[in-house]
Parts: sequence; C-alpha cells; structure tokens
Amino acid sequence: MMTYTFIALVTLFTTSDASLLPPPVPAYRNLTADPVSVGHAVRNLQTTVDFYNGTLGLVLLEQTEWRNDSAYGQLTATTGASYRQAILAIPNQHWTLTLTEYQGLERAEVKQREQDPADPGLTLTVKNSTTINNVLSGINATTVNGEPVPAGGAAGTTSTVWVYDPDGYMVELVQRSNASDYFTVPEPTVTDGPGMTYVIRGQLDLTMENYTQALTFYHDILDFDIAPGFEPLIGPDEYQQVGFIGSVFNISSNTSWAAVTGNCDPVTRCEWYEYDDPDRVALIYPVQDIGVGLTYYAVQNLDAILNEVIAANLTIVTEGGSPVVVNGMRSILIRDPAGYLVMLEEEPATISL
Repeated sequence: MMTYTFIALVTLFTTSDASLLPPPVPAYRNLTADPVSVGHAVRNLQTTVDFYNGTLGLVLLEQTEWRNDSAYGQLTATTGASYRQAILAIPNQHWTLTLTEYQGLERAEVKQREQDPADPGLTLTVKNSTTINNVLSGINATTVNGEPVPAGGAAGTTSTVWVYDPDGYMVELVQRSNASDYFTVPEPTVTDGPGMTYVIRGQLDLTMENYTQALTFYHDILDFDIAPGFEPLIGPDEYQQVGFIGSVFNISSNTSWAAVTGNCDPVTRCEWYEYDDPDRVALIYPVQDIGVGLTYYAVQNLDAILNEVIAANLTIVTEGGSPVVVNGMRSILIRDPAGYLVMLEEEPATISL
C-alpha cells in the first residue's frame, strides 16, 4: 500500500513539503517489522478528514475516490464492498494516518473505551496545550470522560486531553514538559512548517487483555524494542492502581493497570496497557465497522512471520488465509492476541537484471 501512496503523491507537493512524505521504502530498524500507518474505519470520510486536517492541521497526503477492488475485499474480508481512503502525515514520524470509509455492507458503530481490550489510541504531542484546547472547545469536541475540554497547562508542564474524533476513535492531545517526557524517543524537530500548526509528533497506544500479550506478539514476533513496565508509574511486571489518571477515562481510581512500553522504531514510542476493570469488553469487530482501528506494519519476511502467527493460533482475517497482493504489496490482515487488527505488508523482492 505505501508504495502506491508514494507514487500517487509525487506531483502533489512542493519541494518544501517533501519531508512530510513517508519514505518510499520503510526505514527498517531491524529485520522484522516497522509501523507504516495507523488508522480506522470512518462514518464519513470528508467529515473525519475535516477533523484531522482542518481542525488539527495534519497535512492531507492523498484522498481517493470510491474503489471496488476484489483483491482488497479479499484482504480485508469486505468482498463486494467499495471503499475510499484518505492518508495524512504525522509530523516527525515515518508512519501516516489512514482513514477508510466502506459502503455496500453493514457497518456497526463502535465507541471506544480505554479499558477494553483491542482499544487503540492515537497520541499526538502538541506545541501548546492552551492553543489546541481552545481549538477543541471551539468545535465542541467530545472528551472521553464527558467533561468540558479543560484549559491547557502552562508552558513547561505536562497537559493532556483525550477526545473522540467524529467516529468515536480516541485521540490524545498532550503537551510534554521537557525532553524526559518523551521517555524512550528523542525530542522532535519543531517548526512552523506544514502540518505543525499544533501537532509535532505521534505515538501508538493499545489496550490488551493481558499485558504479556504485547510481549508475545509485538516483542517476540515483530521484534520491537519493548519491555514490561511504564516507569515511573508502573514497575516491570507489576500492577498499580490507576489513581487520578482514571478520571481521564472514566475508570475507577482503584482499578489496577499494568503496562509494556518502548519503541516500535527509533522515533516511535509505543505503549500497551491492561486494566482489571470487571466491565471491560473486547472490541473485536469487522474492519468496516465505524471507529475500528487498524495498524499497518512493513515486514521483511512475511512468510516467516505468518508461520509464527499460525503457531501462536492467532486469527487470520484475510479470506483464504494467505497473503494477497494489493497495490504491489503482499499483505495479510490478522488479529493480535487481544483481537486488534494488524495489517502485515511486504514489498516484493527487487530483481537485478
């Protein structure tokens, strides 16, 4: 998919915008996998584009017309449906945001909750929390905890607000206090260029049924540089009460949580959580359902990874259970151990003549 996207966008940008484009070949950190996009199914593509592009200021890289592609239908188990997409740049990241709208099949609406397994979250670091919170208040954004959008924090402090986008997908807008607040990734380059009116970096979050599932899949199979714990809040392989943090998500303060954190690539912080909330319900829905998340990973040896996926008894969503070629990429859609949707994509080997 990313190869197609890059080629389609070449003529759309000036030289000054070139840094916003994802590289045509992912910059592999290791020999296994790297994130290339994150996204979800949307109710109405233009409405959601208006939120991320018009409100949050992310640069729109591509927006397609309706397509009916039998290979894509097989890949995503949406045979017979049409789809259209928009791809937006995330500042200082190699990966993008992919929004997909489907038509021609039933779609349920899924409103996310932080405590539910397979619940994703997109964290966007912002320059100034007061500025972005005023913007969110201006559009009457719905916060995850149902409270009004708060006033932002002073410069040099950590200030965060979690909101729902138009599809019920959770987005965090956070102002970092200093370099240490980026944890395991370096501070981003901050400019006033395209796409950085408010947002300066992205981060990927996901809730698991059990925190150890993040290790068995994202560490053991995809080889990410991650480990148990979320210092200084949670030590390795331990549970702590969420305390005041629970108020952000309407989770009881005496709910226990555990975490796995680290890097998906050298500049991408990734965090996985487990909550012992007795009311949690796994968000396992078809890819077309509104608000359902999906993360795309570029891999170097799809067949080897697929063998490990099968050995781990993970669910393969793609019809027929084998990779499908879409936009020049061998791809397959699976579910991670929590049931979250994961797209594995492999570029065909280059042939030297």
